[in-house]
Parts: sequence; structure tokens; C-alpha cells
Amino acid sequence: MDSITLAAIAGAAVPGVAALVLAVILWVRVRRTRAAQRMLLGDGEPANLVDGQAALLDQARALRTDLTDLHALVDRQSQHVASELSTVIRFQGLVRYDAYRDMGGSQSWSLALLDQTAAGTVISCLHARDHARMYVKEIHEGVSSQRLSPEEERAIALALRGGRPGADGAV
Repeated sequence: MDSITLAAIAGAAVPGVAALVLAVILWVRVRRTRAAQRMLLGDGEPANLVDGQAALLDQARALRTDLTDLHALVDRQSQHVASELSTVIRFQGLVRYDAYRDMGGSQSWSLALLDQTAAGTVISCLHARDHARMYVKEIHEGVSSQRLSPEEERAIALALRGGRPGADGAV
């Protein structure tokens, strides 16, 4: 072989060898980078950081979906509770008084039990020395179809104010 051929072969081999050396260097760096990306999880199993990040993103998406579902459930439950609470006895008014002149100590009483729509009952118990009488009257929208005593009307008014006395302090 002549020197020109050898020079041409050497000239062609140098870039190939350089490319081979560069490929080996890059392969070693990639291997080191992958080794650096490995992490030790709490359960002792090694995992890739990229795979771990992808798993965390999936879990975050699932958590976000579950949280949205939970918000919808809470909204439905609160609407249900609000509709049910409108029929619950929430307001009461109690008025104590002397129904008969021969009795003292305000032993008689009228109690109004109303829901949010001012529907319910007013119960009155009139105490005398030798007997007691009890009356129950239905209330719809704050009004009774039966005649109410002034004490029963005061008990209803007190219940409609949420059990708080009026501005004049009267109950």
C-alpha cells in the first residue's frame, strides 16, 4: 500500500474512532444521569424519578377528580338538609301567666312550636287549684283557625321573633 492510501484510511478512521469515543462518553453520561434519577422510595423499592413524577401527576389528577365529586356531594347534601330543615320545629315561644285569679306563681303557660314557614302548634296548659286543662291548636303561616288567647298570640309572636323578647321587653 502506498502512503496516500494509508493516509486516506487513517483520515477516514480518525473521525470514526472519534465518533466511537464520543458515543462511549455519551453512553457513560446517560448511564450516570439515569443512575442519578433513581430514588429510594419509603417502602425500599427503587424507582425512576421520571416514572415517580408521572405516578404523582396521575394521583394528583385522581385526587382532583375525587375532590370535585366530594364538592358536588356536599352541595347536594346541603341542599337536602336545607329543604328538610324548613319543616323542623325551630322557633319556640313560652309565655307563663296566671290563668285564674285564685292561683299565683304563673303556673299556667302557652308554648308555641313553629317551623320555618310559621306552621306548627301552640300548646296551652291552664292550672287551677283543683284541676289543669290542656289545649292544643294548629298554626299555619302564624295563624290559627281557632280563636287564640292573648297569651297564645304572645307565645306565637315570641316564637316568630326567634324566642327573643320585643323591644319593650315583653314576652
